[in-house]
Amino acid sequence: MMAHDHTDRPNAYSHLAGHEVSTWSEEWRHECEVAYLAGLTAPKLSVMLDGVAGSTDREERGIKGVRGEAAVAALRAEIARFRQLTAQ
Repeated sequence: MMAHDHTDRPNAYSHLAGHEVSTWSEEWRHECEVAYLAGLTAPKLSVMLDGVAGSTDREERGIKGVRGEAAVAALRAEIARFRQLTAQ
């Protein structure tokens, strides 16, 4: 099996981590998710996190319907933190 060369993987500054991270890392994936969610309007963020009330459609269950309430609470805290860190 061929060894992978990790030296060509770019880094980017992560506001949440407070330092550069590999753009191939879980830290960066999380940063991108939080940045996307932080950019949504309040109504769209609510639907994305909590889903559409009363809907039984799998596509409308929101992150809470997939990951649970604890994950959504953690995301809300990270979104608030990200917004604070990136406020101008």
